[in-house]
Parts: sequence; structure tokens; C-alpha cells
Amino acid sequence: MIKYIFCFLLVFNLFATPNASAVNEIPLTYEEITPDTIKLLQEQGKLVEAKELVNRWLKVTESEYGDESIEIVIPLLIASELSIIHYEYKDAIKHLEKSIAVMDKSSGWLYPDYAMALNYLAYCKVSIGDSFAAFPLINEAEMIYYKTLTREYPGYNLCNINRAILNRELGEFQKSEDYFKKSIEFIESRKDIISHSKVDNVITMEWLNIQFAKLYTDWYKPEKALPLLQSAQNSLIAKDRKTSPIYSTLLQALAEHCYLSNNYKMSFSFYEQLIDHRTQHFGETHLATMRAYLGLGKLLADTGYLDKALKYYGLVDKTVSKLKGYNNLKADLYLSIADVYLQKGKPLEIEDYLEKVEIEKTTVRDLYFFHLKVLGDYYFLKGDYINSELKLMELISLVRQEKVFYTKYYSEAITTLTDLFVTLGRIQNAIGLCDSEIRFLKKRGMEVSIVYLDLKLTLLNAQLIENMINEEQTMENIVSIEDSLTRFINPNHPLFIKSNTIKGAISKRKKEYNAAASYFHLAIDVANRHGIDEMQYQRIKIIDQAGAMFIEKNELSSALDEFRVLKGKFSEESVYWPGFLGRVAYVKALLGEWEEARMLAIKGVDMRFDQYDTQLNFKSEDEKINYIHHTSGIFNYFFSLMTRSEGFKSPMMVEKCYDLQLNYRKYFLKEAELRKRKIEQLGKYRSKMNFPYYYEELDKQKSKLATANFFSIKERNDLHIDTYMLTDRINNLEKSIGFAAKANKDSLDVEGYLSWKDVQAKLEENEVAVEIIKLKSINPTEEFYVAIAVSSDCKTPKFIPIGNAKIMENDLFRAYNKETAPRTRSLVYKKKSEKTVNAYDFYWKPIQKGLNELSPTIDKIYLSKDGIYNAINLNVLHNKETDKFLIEEKDIQLVISTSEINKSEYLNNLKNNEICLFGNPIFEGEVSEQATRQVDESSADQEKYSFFLPNLPGTKTELENTEKLFKSKDWKVSTYYQARATEGNIKKLSSSPAIMHIATHGIYMDEMINPILENQLLKSGLFFTEVNSNQEKSLEDIYASGNDGILTAYEVKGLNLKNTSLLILSACQSGVSDISDGDGISGLQYAFSIAGVKSIIMSLWSVDDIATQKLMNEFYNQWFLTNDIDKAFRNAQLQLMKEYKDPYYWGAFVLVH
Repeated sequence: MIKYIFCFLLVFNLFATPNASAVNEIPLTYEEITPDTIKLLQEQGKLVEAKELVNRWLKVTESEYGDESIEIVIPLLIASELSIIHYEYKDAIKHLEKSIAVMDKSSGWLYPDYAMALNYLAYCKVSIGDSFAAFPLINEAEMIYYKTLTREYPGYNLCNINRAILNRELGEFQKSEDYFKKSIEFIESRKDIISHSKVDNVITMEWLNIQFAKLYTDWYKPEKALPLLQSAQNSLIAKDRKTSPIYSTLLQALAEHCYLSNNYKMSFSFYEQLIDHRTQHFGETHLATMRAYLGLGKLLADTGYLDKALKYYGLVDKTVSKLKGYNNLKADLYLSIADVYLQKGKPLEIEDYLEKVEIEKTTVRDLYFFHLKVLGDYYFLKGDYINSELKLMELISLVRQEKVFYTKYYSEAITTLTDLFVTLGRIQNAIGLCDSEIRFLKKRGMEVSIVYLDLKLTLLNAQLIENMINEEQTMENIVSIEDSLTRFINPNHPLFIKSNTIKGAISKRKKEYNAAASYFHLAIDVANRHGIDEMQYQRIKIIDQAGAMFIEKNELSSALDEFRVLKGKFSEESVYWPGFLGRVAYVKALLGEWEEARMLAIKGVDMRFDQYDTQLNFKSEDEKINYIHHTSGIFNYFFSLMTRSEGFKSPMMVEKCYDLQLNYRKYFLKEAELRKRKIEQLGKYRSKMNFPYYYEELDKQKSKLATANFFSIKERNDLHIDTYMLTDRINNLEKSIGFAAKANKDSLDVEGYLSWKDVQAKLEENEVAVEIIKLKSINPTEEFYVAIAVSSDCKTPKFIPIGNAKIMENDLFRAYNKETAPRTRSLVYKKKSEKTVNAYDFYWKPIQKGLNELSPTIDKIYLSKDGIYNAINLNVLHNKETDKFLIEEKDIQLVISTSEINKSEYLNNLKNNEICLFGNPIFEGEVSEQATRQVDESSADQEKYSFFLPNLPGTKTELENTEKLFKSKDWKVSTYYQARATEGNIKKLSSSPAIMHIATHGIYMDEMINPILENQLLKSGLFFTEVNSNQEKSLEDIYASGNDGILTAYEVKGLNLKNTSLLILSACQSGVSDISDGDGISGLQYAFSIAGVKSIIMSLWSVDDIATQKLMNEFYNQWFLTNDIDKAFRNAQLQLMKEYKDPYYWGAFVLVH
């Protein structure tokens, strides 16, 4: 700081000192005009006089010698020097091109002045951003010196300097430094010669030090830049060159150096001096002055003085808009103005200035990055997340690919992309991206830069959402950030909007409503001070948080007042709009205004589904799921209304509730199935054309991710696995393949809006379809399970309340587990007064009662589960009144969704007569025939998973019996037992068999240890032989193969099972899923469905080997007898029930279509 104060004082004194050696008169005769007299004028700041003199010199020379004579070259070179030092590169290029054209005709290209002109032209090209055009010019200049005056000639040093500047602009900082040092060494070793040469007139040590310092500023080595700038400053002062153009260059370098060193106050001071200097010596409307205003405007915009920035931008626009050309300057200006309006949340103004940007005519690479950043921010503001992500990811990819050392637009893009990922539910991606950039900036000492503080706030917000840090720690970090903002930047910076919003959200979470309200008011005050519109992202968050707080406080009128601010401001495409409709509907319902509440809730649901048809474009499967989860808030508000009698007594609301469940599932399953089918079609075409099928590479990368997911963090680090880049690469590849296959066009290819009437049309007489739905509520204590039933002749769906979600998922589920647990010989004493709970009475009886009211005679029930019902086999529920299990009383067929009722596909239309048998893998240890299949995770520590897997001798008999039976029926049987029962082999299957039977250990994990990706499909899977055989392989080989012996549901999606009508998962817990998801589909069930399987038999608990063997063999026998999969499975369970009355033995498996 002392050094900067020293510089400032010197500059101040310089401006206050009179020029003692000013030239009082301009030479009037032609003979008196020389390069030295022109240089003297420009050092005195007499730009107009110098230009007049050069123009007179050119005219007289042309008149005396002709406009193509060799004598005209020197005045042209001097004219170009004058233009270059005053940043008039367009004029300089015109002079240089003319001088080169003259020399081409009169002297030829080996004339040494030709080399000088080429060097000047190369410098101009670099200065206007056309760096690559400079390479051949410098090469040619070097060749001329080499062939004429040697490389020892003083003029050759211009080539060294140009290469130094060129490499600096290209980001090749080490090469640039080498050339700068080489040029300085060249000067030092030839002082006597150079002092009498033309080069000494053109290139001064002050100018060279300034250029060298700029390298260190760009390279983030401020400690090396400042001494060079001080040296240049001291020398210029000593030589009394305070009015020279070089001093203007120095002031600009100091302003930029202070800005990039985060010393914003000193940067502001130098910019003011620079503007005064250029106004006085260049002119008020000179382009160099305009560039100074633009630089000051950018500084003001970054430091939060938005209106002042617009004022200076306006001054520049007034001058520049009148000029032809200058595309770089105009683009920089208009993008800067648009960037300010982005901060203000003004989309119309942004559009106006973006239309003025002709980016294709620019030549500066950083402007292209700036353009992508502004476009990405603009689309984010508009809620167009697809294009926002495309633009921001293009920027990030280009910067990484081109190895750009630093551009602030990259860091700013990371900030927006992090907010975007948080909005889309990709929190882990957001945290990884943000954390990486923060570490990069910290290494470069940028802890008090604006972009660093913004990124820190953004990261804290994402970590808070994921509960990775506690509220107290977050508050402390925010206070520290605010302190830095106040001390180093601006006590009223717009970042205080974000910091106070987060603080308000924390206080709201802690029920400290007064503190929350205070923080929200502070945020709004800052926003109003800067004229930031309600549509700006942070203001929307404030309104959302404040409204939710008033709802919690039951201050409903105040909540409505908050939400009304946004009335009429959203477009139909805005991702925020359905959620706000839901919030208003919820408040209206609480106020008793039910007619309007119902209308708004239905409108919000319909709008969200319409948006899914377009906003799921260009998303990978994982991103799609996260996006749907994160934008499902409107559905929760709708369900909240359905938990109240005013909601479920409305036929219109009940119909919409049924439709909601159908369509919500559609986007999880049908869209994914169709996407995969389209990609496979593209793959066939590409294979036919002998082009690579990229989907295979995608599957390999997914397998690597799933494998690394089970590694410890240390193991991942040892293999140098960049987990962020791995997931990013997978998402990008999947999106691009899907886009190429046009599988993203949901609105064109996926069946349209599904209605309960579509389901009804598939039902026959005495058949009903039942959707079990977990009604998630804004108030978790009000969450409720219901069933909605449709018969073939009902006029409206039947709404059936079942029970409170919390009770059904906890106390009642424990009672159910007791009923299905294996009996032991231990004696448990119970008090006679203890009440027994019958699961049937709570999980089925309410449904049955409602069905009886709907239709007196029901022969078949098609049922789709949700929530806790995914963990329950309804068939094992025992009716104490009749002393029968539900399987004995009702014919229930499970479907993923009642929209999936398709009787013709249920194993009656087989694509082939092939069956593939996988099982009896080789694991560690031997166990008795009575052992159950289960995974012991008790030895797992915090670093890595550890599994104890006993062998499964019972599966040998199960599979061999199946093999024998199908061979006797002339089926083609493929077997993969023992060492061949590998994950690799199941992935390499050349064809899709009609039936696949897998008998092994299954796994489901409630929580993953240090997961790479928070994906539910990584929680469930199947074990194969590699779990044991890989012990002899290196970690690197296992990762490279992607086959660790755990086939996760994440990998299953990529299998080709499109012709597989039935899959038997004879594995423990293969049907278990996270019941809190609400998607109603278990991991393996969902994944195998996308792979192409039509029907799945899977288990809900650890299974007895012998009972499983008997069930499967009986099922196949029954199927050959009946040719009906549902009858066969039901008959097999009933038959096994005769031998094993306890449902533990016969009821673990369920069949789902």
C-alpha cells in the first residue's frame, strides 16, 4: 500500500510541475521536418500539431517524389509510429500497408525498412486482437534481418519485443518472459550501438518496462510488476515526460495492475488521472480517452457502482456509436452495458444491447468469452436454463481447452453456473465446480477480489442446502465476507443482497423470524439502492424466502403481499412461475378462498408439465432426474391442498391428482426408454456407415464412475481421478448423443398428456386401476397416503384416504416387518395388555373399503405403488377376519404406472426362445444350505466399503433345474455360472434373451460413503464374481475395466435388453428403494425397465435359498402350463404357501410390469 501511495504522490506532483522545455514553435519549412521534431511534439502532448506536421510531410514528399517513391516510406513509418503511440491502430495499419506496397514495387521485400514495417504491423495486429496474423509478419521480419543486416542489428530487437508481447497476449507467459528478458539483455549488451539507432527513438526502456510489467500483471505476479512500473515512472518524471503518450500508457498499466491486484481504490485513482491526461493531450472524444472511460466504467460496475458505470458507458457510446468499424471496442462497450443491466435484472435493456454486438466481427478472444458469459447470464435471468448452461459450459470448455491462464469471465461463469446447478438440483456438481475455482483464485492471492467473494457466498449457499456446514459456521463466514466487501470494495456492493438473503434463510430455518425479516429488508434496501428489478435472481429468492416465512408464521396476508410483487412478471416459460402459483394457491386455501386456490394449483401443475416438454431438452438422464426433483415444488403445494377435505372432495382436483401421478412417472420412465431407443437407432445407422457408436464409450465411462464410487478417497487420489471432470464428461456426452438422436424432443416423441380416462379405456369389466400416492405436504406432519381408483365405468376417479405418512413409514412398517420376519426358537415374553397391530388393517383395509364403494365386483386390480408401499408385498398381508392372506382373496397385478397396463406384452409375445442364466458366482467362504442371502456391512469404515459375501450353493440347484426344464422345451439356454458369472459378461451379452434369470447377492445402501455422485441408482446393485477375482488385480486395472463385480442400477440402464420380456432377480433386496424419493420406482426396477425389460420379478427382503429355488422352479412349470405370467407367479406362491405357511418363505418376491 505504501508503494501505491508513493506512486500516486509522484503522479500528482508530475501534473503540478510546469514543462520547462516546451517547444514554442512548430517548424514551418519542409527541410526542418524530421522524426525528431515530431517525436518532440508528441512527448509534449501536442498530438494535433504532430499529426498536422506528419500530414504536411507526407503531402510534400508525395508532391516532390511521387506517391509510390521509396522516399515516402519514412514519413509513412513515422506516421504509423505516431498513430500506434496514440492507440490509433486503424490509421497505423493503413500507413504501414501503403509503405509495404511501395517497397514491394520499388525496393523488394529484403529492404530493411520492410522488416521495420512488418514489425510495426505485427504489433498493430496483436493490439487489435488479431494475434495469429502477427506470427507470419514477425517470421518474415526475422528472415529479412537474417539475410541482410544479421540478428545483431538493433532493429532485430523489435522481433524479440513483438514475440514477447504476442506470447503475453496468447497466455504463453513463460515464453513471453523469456523474450522480454532477451530483449532487455539485447539492449544492455549493445547500449552504444542502440543509443545512436532508430530503435532507441522508437522503443524506450520506460515503454519496454511498462509492457514487461503488464506481463506480470496478467500472470498474477504483482510483486514483479510493481518495480518495473515504478522504474518507468521514476524515469519519465526525471526526463520531464509527464505529457508524453508513454506516460498515458503508464497510468493505464498502473490502473489495470491495481485492479487485478484487487486494490480497487488505487485503480480508481489512476483511472481518473488517466482520463484527465488523455482528455488534455489526446482530446475529450479521442478513442484512447473513450477506452479509459470504458476501463473506469468496468471498475465501477464490478465494485457495485452500477449507475455511475452506466454514466461513463453512456459517454463512450455517444462517441463510438458514430464511428464505422471499431468492432472490438463497440462489442466490449455493449457487453459491459448489458452486464450492468444483468445485475439490475432488466431483460429488455439487455436484449437491446446484445442486438448491437457483432461478435463475429471481433478479433479479441476475451470478447468472445465475455459474450458467452453475458448470454449465459441473460438466459439464466430469463429462466432458459438449457441455453444458459450451453453458453456457460462452452465458455468453460474453451478456457480449459485453450489453457487460458485467467479470465474473469470464466470465474463469473462459474458463479452463474453454480447458481444454475443449485436451481436444477445438481448441488454436488455446483459445490465441486465452485470449490475448484475458489482454490484456483486463492492460490493467486485473490481472496479480496469481487469474483472470489461472490464465489464464496455461492459455495456457502450450496453447502448449506446440502447440510455440509452448520448455520453458525455459515454465519461466521458470511460476516467475514461482508467485512472484506466493506473494507476493500464498497460498503453498499450488490453482493450484500446475496449475503443478507442467505443470512435471512438461515434465521428462517432456525425459526428466528424477526432476524430473518431484518436480513431480508437489508437485502431489499441494497437492491432498491441499485435499482435492481424484482425479476433478478436474488430478489426472487428474497421474495420466496420472505413469503415462506410469513406462511410459517401464519401471517397469510403478508405472504400474499410478498408474492403479489411478482404478479404478471413471469412468462409461461419461466421455471419460477409454477412454483409461485403453487405458493399463492396454498395461501389462498389457508385463507379459505378455495375456488381460486384450486384454479391456481391446477394451472401451476399444467404449466410445469408443459415446461418439462421443452426444458428437458439437452439434459442427460441424471440431470433430468435432478431437475424434475428440484422443480417439483408445485406438486407438493398441490398435494398439500389434497390433504384437506376442500381439496379431495373436488372431482376436478381428484382427476388432476391422478393425472399428475401418471405424468410425473412418464418423465422418469417413458422418456428415458424412448431416449434409449432413439439412441440405439442412431447407433445402428452409424455402425452401418462404419462410424463409431459413442454410446458404448458412454457406457464405459459410466462403468468407471460406478467402479470409482466404491473406492476410498485415497484410492481415487492415487489414480488421479478427477471426479468432477468424469461426471461432467458423462453428462456432456450423453446430452450430445441424445441431442443428435433427437431423443430430447419430449413434446414430439413422448406420448402427450396422460389422463385417467386413458387408463380407463384399457380396463375391462370388473377391472380397476389403483394409484397409491404419497401426498407430500408443505407441512411434513400432514403428509398422507391415499389411493385413487378408476373402474371401467366410473364417471370420476374414487379418492380413498389411507393414513398418515409418518405413522405408516415408521410404527406400522415395523409391525409389517414382524409379520414377515423369519420365526426363531427364542422365547420373547410379552405382557398380555400389549396391543397387537395387524398391517392388513392399515395398509389394505382402507383401500378395500373404497374399492367396494367403487364397484361391487372386482376380478382384477392393477396397482401402482408409491413411497412405503414399495417396501411392502401386499400379497402377504393377513386378513384376520377371513384368516386368509391377500393373495388368496384378490388378484393384484403390480405395474410401474397404471398408464403401463398393456396386457399383450406380459410374456405372451416373446421375441425369441432364448433364456440366459446368470448366477452362483464365486465369493469368499462356504456356508450351509440354510443360509440367507444378505450383505454384512458392519465392517465398513468411513474410508471404504467392506462386504462379506457367502457363497450361494442353493442357486446352483435353482439354475440347473431351470436349465434342464427349458432345454426340455427346446429353448436355447445360455449359462454363466461360477467364474463366468461376471459383471463383464453380463455387459457383453450379444443379444437380448426373452428371459433372463440372475441369482446372486443384491445390495441396497441407505447412505453412500464419500459418493462421487448423489445418484439413487448407485445405491442398489448386484454382486458378481469379480468381487473376489479382482483381488489379484491392481486398482488401476479394475478402474480401467469398469468391472468391480458390483453391477449398479446406474450401469444397468446401459444394457441392451430390449427383447427381454421377463427378468428374474433371484437376489436379496433387489426390489428395495429409498421410500422417501416419491418416484415410486426402485433403483434396479427403474434401470432394467429403461434397459428394455417388460416384466420383473424381484425380492423385498433377504431370501431363503431353498424356498427361492422351489418358488422359481414352480413358477417356470406353471408358466409352461398356463402361458400366463401373472397366473403362473400367483399359482407358484400359492403352491409354496402349502409347504411354508409363513410369508417369509413365499412372499419375498413381487412381480411388476
